[in-house]
Amino acid sequence: MNGVEARMVGSGLNADIERQLQRAIHQLGRPGDARHKGIHQARKALRRSRAALALAAPAWEGAPRAADGEVSPASLRAAAVLRRADAELRQLCRGLSSLRDADALQDALLHLVRDAVIGPLEGERLAVPVLALRQGRLDAALARDPDFARRRQRIAKVAASLASLPWAELTVGSVVQAHAVSRKRLEKARRRARRSSDPEDGHRLRRRLRRLRQQEQVLARAAPELGLRSEGLDTLATQMGLAQDHALLLAHCRRAGVFAARDRATLRRLVEPLYADARESTAAALAERKA
Repeated sequence: MNGVEARMVGSGLNADIERQLQRAIHQLGRPGDARHKGIHQARKALRRSRAALALAAPAWEGAPRAADGEVSPASLRAAAVLRRADAELRQLCRGLSSLRDADALQDALLHLVRDAVIGPLEGERLAVPVLALRQGRLDAALARDPDFARRRQRIAKVAASLASLPWAELTVGSVVQAHAVSRKRLEKARRRARRSSDPEDGHRLRRRLRRLRQQEQVLARAAPELGLRSEGLDTLATQMGLAQDHALLLAHCRRAGVFAARDRATLRRLVEPLYADARESTAAALAERKA
């Protein structure tokens, strides 16, 4: 790859991050009921931005030292900007998590209807308290941050700070290195999850799987000629996502709050075998998966 193509890797990552951050700003500003889906799409855009930033990190955090052993001031500044931006995006994403969790619970119910585990009318009835919870959380969040104006402004500031980074300095080698690190981290999490029953190990695996998938999606747009793609990620992600849907429902069935006691018992009876099947399928996918 020549110098012009190498510079395109950096500019491609920069453009992709800018698009994702602008998408997050737009999605958080969606009106009415569309705001719920907007929150979901905004969180996805923020996560994609962080995944792309992680591809750029080695270019500055591991910058070569000068003859006197010092990293250049420009690289130090770039690394500091990147770290602050990533921390801010992570905080923004976490700040939206409770809103998304309520929406995800509604999605999990819809999946039961889609798979004919429960009927449409039963799904609508069970959705009533879920929708109330979802709207209540959104109303409270908007009372503290009307129209999510502060959040959107924070994202815009991150975008402005990232635009100042020396993206043309990114090399193909540093991007390939970052991708390799993500693959190794995923494989390590996979091995740990295979021999563990700790839910946190499963959550860690899902996060690392999502990070690598998003990075490969970014690279497919920004540098398709690199051909950096891992097989089997989609299958594993689908199996883990299904298990997560069932786990979310079961968590709400084991405590009072959203569903009535009788509905909790019914949902447990229906969902527990589905969850067991999903975990078995996930275990099989983990056994076959080779990063």
